[in-house]
Amino acid sequence: MSQPAFRGWWIVATGFVCQGIAIGLTIIPYGLFATPLQEDLGASVGEFQLGIALFTLVMTGAGSQVGRLLDSSSIRAVMASGSLLLSASFFAMSLATELWQLALAFGVGGAVAVSMCGPLPVTTVIAKWFDRKRGGAVGLAAMGIPAGGVLLTPLAGLLLDTLGWRGTLQAFSGIALLIAPLAMWAVRNTPESLGQFADGDSGDPEEGGLSSEAPVEFVWSTREVLASRNFWALAVGVGIVFGVGTGWNANAPRFGEDLGYSVSHMANLIGIAAGLGAPATLLFGALADRFDNRGLLILALAGQATALAVFWTLPSDLLFTGGVLLFGFSGGGMMPVHAAFVGRLFGAGSFGNVMGLGGLVMLPFGFASPLVAGALRDVSGSYEDTLALFCLAYLVGAALLTLVRPPALEGTPQA
Repeated sequence: MSQPAFRGWWIVATGFVCQGIAIGLTIIPYGLFATPLQEDLGASVGEFQLGIALFTLVMTGAGSQVGRLLDSSSIRAVMASGSLLLSASFFAMSLATELWQLALAFGVGGAVAVSMCGPLPVTTVIAKWFDRKRGGAVGLAAMGIPAGGVLLTPLAGLLLDTLGWRGTLQAFSGIALLIAPLAMWAVRNTPESLGQFADGDSGDPEEGGLSSEAPVEFVWSTREVLASRNFWALAVGVGIVFGVGTGWNANAPRFGEDLGYSVSHMANLIGIAAGLGAPATLLFGALADRFDNRGLLILALAGQATALAVFWTLPSDLLFTGGVLLFGFSGGGMMPVHAAFVGRLFGAGSFGNVMGLGGLVMLPFGFASPLVAGALRDVSGSYEDTLALFCLAYLVGAALLTLVRPPALEGTPQA
């Protein structure tokens, strides 16, 4: 009797789409709404950046609780609920007449929703379905984020020109609903629940499958995670990088407008840059299964720092375009390597909890970065000080990542 096809790759494909929708409708196109909202509701650059700062604060804060939930309950139910909440949040935003209403709907409702149906649940369920091929699988699924940017960012620019910001948000509300049926159809918590094995192995040691005598994987408690040097060095180092990336992505469209580029031009350019993140995600994900994850993270970090240094020079058209594309490509490599590194250091059984706790550590950086960038722009009238500060932050992040020790040196705590 033939065995059913390995479900893990269907889960990867579903994760590709779900992440593309969740991030492609929120973080990536956020900056495109700056000018329309400032003209309609009279918000300053700094006030507008409060939305993405609050979003990051709530999303990472909620992630600590969602991560535990993902390790103990139905992942597909969590993702479907997040899809419905994201749709409702976009629709509520389209009806807002005050900035605080937008902040509440996007910064709270939308943020909690993305923590439930975006990268956290996708990487968690993939970590449970893959072991040897974890980095590559996470990389394939994470390609959905740049793919979502390629498709949805230009679409957002087009909709803003034709429907206005309210009509665009209502369209986003409908797109967000697509996550729920996909998750319910494809996602299952573990391969064992379907009688399958991680990576699609046969389960027969004579055929190269898993051995029935393999030890039970150690599950880290919250206390043990928080006592780990690796956890803190990785969480703070990557938190700085992700925080700067969030802050700059939210301000990049306005920076482009300061240099004389139109909103539609920036929408198309950012979409292309997000698209370049797709091959980077695949490449870095595959490399993460074979090479030092610390070095790969620092390599991606160096690419983004180089792009910001180029922006600081107020470059010509060609260099500006190259900087935007380099920033997008380098950013695409961060997520799969980070996820693979967490799995390698702490194991699949603790993945959701570790990612959630790491989100709490990263929270201040993601919250402060867009606010600082917007405030410096309001005070000085340019982004030069912001770019210099962000480059310095990348140096600190790289130094912290060098403190992470490989699992063989760290050892596994004893139960």
